[in-house]
Parts: sequence; C-alpha cells; structure tokens
Amino acid sequence: MRIRRKAGVVLAALWMLLTVFGGTADAHFASTGFSDITVKDKSLEYNLFLLEKELLEAMPQLDGNGDGKLSEDELTSENATLTALVHDRLIVTGNSKVGTGIVLAAKKTEKAKVPMIEIDINYDFGQPVDRYMVQYNFYDGTNPDHRSYATIRMGQQSIVQVINSSNNILQMEGYHGADAGVTDTPAAGESGQQPVSTSSSWTSVLKEYVTMGMEHIWSGADHMLFLCGLILASGTSGWTMLKLVSAFTVGHSITLVLSAMDLASLSPLIVEPIIALSIVFVAFETMFRKRFPQLQGKQIAVTVMFGMVHGFGFAEILHGTMSGNIALPLFSFNLGVEIGQLVVLAIVIPILWLIRKLITSTSSRQVWWTYITSSIVGLMGLYWLIERLISEFNM
Repeated sequence: MRIRRKAGVVLAALWMLLTVFGGTADAHFASTGFSDITVKDKSLEYNLFLLEKELLEAMPQLDGNGDGKLSEDELTSENATLTALVHDRLIVTGNSKVGTGIVLAAKKTEKAKVPMIEIDINYDFGQPVDRYMVQYNFYDGTNPDHRSYATIRMGQQSIVQVINSSNNILQMEGYHGADAGVTDTPAAGESGQQPVSTSSSWTSVLKEYVTMGMEHIWSGADHMLFLCGLILASGTSGWTMLKLVSAFTVGHSITLVLSAMDLASLSPLIVEPIIALSIVFVAFETMFRKRFPQLQGKQIAVTVMFGMVHGFGFAEILHGTMSGNIALPLFSFNLGVEIGQLVVLAIVIPILWLIRKLITSTSSRQVWWTYITSSIVGLMGLYWLIERLISEFNM
C-alpha cells in the first residue's frame, strides 16, 4: 500500500510537471504565421503566410473537393472567398480610413523552411498616408495561441514585431522617403494602456528577441522534456548534470547560429521526429546503460549531437524574421533560450530531488525510481514520435 501511495506521488508530480511545462506536443509551427508588410507612400502591401491547416480551419469552404488539402486550382479559383476571409480577419486603415484589401495572388510556397500558403494583398488608398494601422485577427478560433512574426519594411528600414492575441494591432507612420516608425498598441479592450514605442534601437531588438527565445523554449514541451531526461540521466551527480546540460547548450548553439545564418539547414519534417526520438533515446539510455556498456562514456557526444538537432528546432522562427544585421537578434534569441532553459532547470531540479529523496531510501528503490521516471519520459517521446510521423505521412 505504501509503495502504491509513493508511486502515485511520483506519477502525480511528474504529470503536474509535464502539465505546467508541457503545452502541446505539436511541432513548433503548430500555430505560427508570418506577415511581410511593405509600407509605401499611398499603399500598403501585405504578404500573409499561414499554415494550410489553419487556413482551412478559418475558411473550410476553400476545400472544394473536400480532400482536406488546398490545390493550386482551389487557391486560384476561390479568390472571392479569400477576399472575404481577408476582410474579416485583417483590417488595415490609412489616416483612419478603412482600406479595401485586393487579393493579388494566393499560392503554395515555403517560409522559414516550412510549407505554407502565401496570400498577397494590396491596400491602395490613392493618396499619401501619414499613419497606417493593421489589426490582425487570425488568432481567433481553434488556435488562440496563434502568433504572426511581422517584418515591416519602410524604405531601408526593417523592423520585426510579434503579433498575438494580446498584441494584435500595429500602427505605422506612412513612408515618405524619410525615417518612419512603428508602434504597437494593446488589443481592443485594453485601451487604458499606452502605445509602446518599438523603434529599431538595440535595446528594443535585445528585448524582443530575448523574449522570443524564452517563449520558444517554454512553449516547446519536447525541449523541456529532453532537459528532464538529461537530469534523470545524470543520476545524483551534479557534475554529470552540468556536463550534460552544457553539452546540450553547445550543440543547440552551434546549429542555431549556422541555421539562422543560412549556412546549414534541416527541414522541420526531419527535425521534429528526431527531437522526439532524442527524448526516447535519453530515457532508454538512462534505463539500460548498464546493459549496453558501449553507450557509457559517449553521453557527452550523443547529447551534443541531439542538441544540434534541437538547435535547428530553435532556429525555425528565425528564418522568417531576421534580415540585414543578424548579430544582435541572434545573440539575443540565444540568450533568451538559455535564460528560459535555466528557469526550467531551477524549477525541475528541486522537484525531482525532493521526490527522489522521499522514495529512494534504498538502492532497490533508486532503481525503481529510475525505471518509472525514465519510462514516463520515454513514453511521452515515443507518443510524439509516432504522432509526428503520422502527421507528416498525411501531409
């Protein structure tokens, strides 16, 4: 009976841990879009990028033959439907006058190494505009956590903004051949807050990308579960834990830099299943290390290798958001990832230590602890691996 109670404590604690940090098991692009906005004197060009499944969720009637996919013919022939969607979900004003969005084209393309649907929209106001406003409402419906990484271009300037459900309005000064500026305002219902200046100063870039890095690792259940696996693999050795976490950091930092600079790339269709596989492997290695002596002494090399794969996952969003001088954004994003990682470790390590101390008073219970916890980690990784492979097979 005591063993059952303690087993219940372990399972409940680990489930709570995964619930708090886990989020969704979907790939990192589960609800992400891109907005390339070009501000001109009398018009605004908007290149909207959405995942095919999200576009179908927003406007299922686009799928004329009901096969769950969008063909080029359906995208070409249904411009009226797309126009209705654009008018409903995207409001653009110039000098407080609501503009009429003209859908110029809709096509399948690739953005940030991911297959997406691109919708090219033009808002022509016919006269010089001093201030534009964009209200983005594509986060409604089944994906309230949807966000769009907006790149706003005004002449030689290029500014990145993150649009989400709590920050879905952009205000931009019209471009008249001189410097232009961008501000973001709170969503409707939050008018008591003051608009925040988002000039392209180094401090705003630092803050923006550090936040993106932290949010990216916190929203990635797979990354955090892999960290939990490394903690379990280290046993009671703080030195081993430090070496494994450092190896993971070195690995993902290498590929994050290479991938963001377009010096190396790996499709998310490959990266996502391998990330899930890395979780299965680290759990397997922890449980059966003594039975496979050939794995001993190779933990660091294997962790660096898997860290490099995770780095490609971290870099996914950077492909569509950085242009020009990438040194500061890249440094800031990686710093945000490291801060987010340290926060996770600061919370997870004490919890696992307390549970281990509670139930592992004997060596037999230590073995039991290792098998139970590693099995949970491994089963989660296996579930995600199968889910992602099936999802890609059905694409």
